[in-house]
Amino acid sequence: MAEQPVSYLEPWQSLGDKVVMVTGASSGIGREFCVDLAKAGCRIIAAARRTERLHLLCDQINQFPSLSSFSSNSTSALGDSTIRAVAVELDVCADGLAIEASVQKAWNAFGRIDVLINNAGVRGSIRSPLHISEEEWNNTLKTNLTGAWLVSKYVCIRMRDAKLGGSIINISSIVGLNRGQLPGAVAYIASKSGLSALTKVIICAAIFVRLYVLVPFGLYFEYNSYELIVTLHPTNIVHLAVKIGSNRWKYQNY
Repeated sequence: MAEQPVSYLEPWQSLGDKVVMVTGASSGIGREFCVDLAKAGCRIIAAARRTERLHLLCDQINQFPSLSSFSSNSTSALGDSTIRAVAVELDVCADGLAIEASVQKAWNAFGRIDVLINNAGVRGSIRSPLHISEEEWNNTLKTNLTGAWLVSKYVCIRMRDAKLGGSIINISSIVGLNRGQLPGAVAYIASKSGLSALTKVIICAAIFVRLYVLVPFGLYFEYNSYELIVTLHPTNIVHLAVKIGSNRWKYQNY
C-alpha cells in the first residue's frame, strides 16, 4: 500500500532565496524536487538531458506567484530578478569536461549554488549477475555513481572558492544498505552502495560543505517496470529535502 503524500510544505524561512540545483529534473522525483522547492522559496536550476521537458518545467515554475523572500542578489543571468527557474542541459554520463561546463552554466545562472541534489539515476534491468552485460554495468555505474561524483566535485570546487559553503544531497536507495536488497539488480545495488560510501568520504575531506544521503525505499519512477508493494511517495522525500536544505538542519542522519 502506497504511503500518502504530505499535503503541505512547512514554511522554512531559512530556505528563502536559496539556489538549488537538481539533476535528473526532467521527470519523476527530480521534477517534484524542483516544483516543491520553488514553492518553499528557492531559486531552481533544473538540470537534465531532455531540455524540452526542462523548459516546460521552468515555464511552470516561473508562473508561480512571486515571493517577497526573493532578493535582488539572485538576479538570473538573463538579468531578470523575477526568473525563479533556469534549465541547464546536463548529461551525467558525459566526460568530466562536459559536466564541468554544465556546472559552470548552472553556477552562472544565479551567481551561486547553495544546494545540489544529485537525483539523476537509472535502475537498469533485473537479471542474474552472470548475465548482465558489461555495457549495462558501465552505464548504471556511470549514471548513478560517477556522474554524481563529477557533479559534486565541480559544484564543491565552486562552493569552496566562493567561500559560501552549501549542501549536497545525494539520493541513494535502501538497497545500498544492509537493510534491503533487490535480487538481480547487481549494478544498481553496487552503484547506490558506492554513492552512500562516496558521501561519507567527501564529508571526511572537511571541505566546509554539508553532505547528506537520502535512502528511500520503493519509489515509483519512470524507469520502473513494476511498482513495489510498499512505496514512499516522492512528495514526502521532497519534504525531507526541504528541511535538510535549510540552515537549521546541519547535523542529522537520515
